[in-house]
Amino acid sequence: MDAQAVVERCTALIVTIEKTTPTLTSFCRRVREARSDVDPVVRELASLTTTLECLSADISDSSSHHLRPSLIGRMAGVLGGCHNVILEIVKTIAIFNGKQPAVAIQWASTGRGDMEKLCSTLEAQKTALGLGLDMLLL
Repeated sequence: MDAQAVVERCTALIVTIEKTTPTLTSFCRRVREARSDVDPVVRELASLTTTLECLSADISDSSSHHLRPSLIGRMAGVLGGCHNVILEIVKTIAIFNGKQPAVAIQWASTGRGDMEKLCSTLEAQKTALGLGLDMLLL
């Protein structure tokens, strides 16, 4: 994996986030009980977007950085992990996308916990990317 491929993955992930955020917002409108559980995910996605933009810009400006192949490989792996978590978030939302009254009860019993775990995982992935970004500057 080379640096340009990481930049392309960052861009693709930003596009995925841009497509996912309206889905989350729409879901919160339908299932009001889920808003306080989905808001942290939306904030993490926004923060991840900022990290991805910085990472992409710094890698693109590789003339001022020595890009170690091992670091680039690890970042590519974390980007793949971020993508998988976002897909799981979308999948979780899709499960609870019905309009029946039982959705709120189902959300409270299983969806809330699932979303908290996914948010935590997303935060860890973002933190790992932030550390990688810091390492680029060393």
